[in-house]
Amino acid sequence: MELNIARLEDRLLVISSAVGAPVYDFDFDLNFSCTHPYEFRGSELCVLRIGAVREYEAEYAEKADWGLRLVNSPEEHFRASELEGWYPLIPDLTPTTRIFQSLPSASEIESEFEWPVFVKGSRQTSKHNPDLSIARDPGDYSRLCDGYRRDEILNWQRPVIRQFVQLEPIAGDVPNKIRPSREFRTFWWNGELVGCGHYWYQLPAYGAADLEAGISVAREAARRVSVPFLVVDIARTTSGDWIVIECNDAQEAGYVGLPPTVLWQNILDRV
Repeated sequence: MELNIARLEDRLLVISSAVGAPVYDFDFDLNFSCTHPYEFRGSELCVLRIGAVREYEAEYAEKADWGLRLVNSPEEHFRASELEGWYPLIPDLTPTTRIFQSLPSASEIESEFEWPVFVKGSRQTSKHNPDLSIARDPGDYSRLCDGYRRDEILNWQRPVIRQFVQLEPIAGDVPNKIRPSREFRTFWWNGELVGCGHYWYQLPAYGAADLEAGISVAREAARRVSVPFLVVDIARTTSGDWIVIECNDAQEAGYVGLPPTVLWQNILDRV
């Protein structure tokens, strides 16, 4: 992995590596005044942009040996990126959820949920593949389980069953994805909103007349989860309510419909 170590505007160090995803990759050197230091300023604040990190504690320790302090500690990374970290803090803001150690039986699901249910891994879905996300009845769930066990994204994650909530749909479809809804991604830097973009970036930009109500829900989630660099995804339901879809460590999150330059300038203004 080729790393780009850049100090942006002499204010913030970012370590990045291209992962081949246009919605995630960003050329800092083309958009900001950057230097590329070999020495660091003693526990210097640093943001990591190298995609999903499986061994965050080891990554954090390595960067500490370099003289750097990643923006989120290992504990904060867990609280942001693992559902069992953030869900207990915001159960009233997001659909009812149960984390299992292995795929539960249909009868176990039926004891707590009604069909259909939403299925995901403890960290993420498999690229929003509907065949691996929504089970409408026990037979459908059995088929989904077979795919879950074979899927390279899901098979290493603990399975999660969530209450299925009807979200407000938007115009357009994205091939091989669940039905796009009025969903937004919000970025938070030390509790301050630094960016909000439409989640389904593959479609024309969309908004919401009451988006501020959704941002208020995301703000409360960010306050409770209390992670320095956090993403909170929100969506509007068909009943007009705003809910949290999930949280994540913003170091690992794609920009979706938010221009990256806007996000990073807003962060630099607060460093």
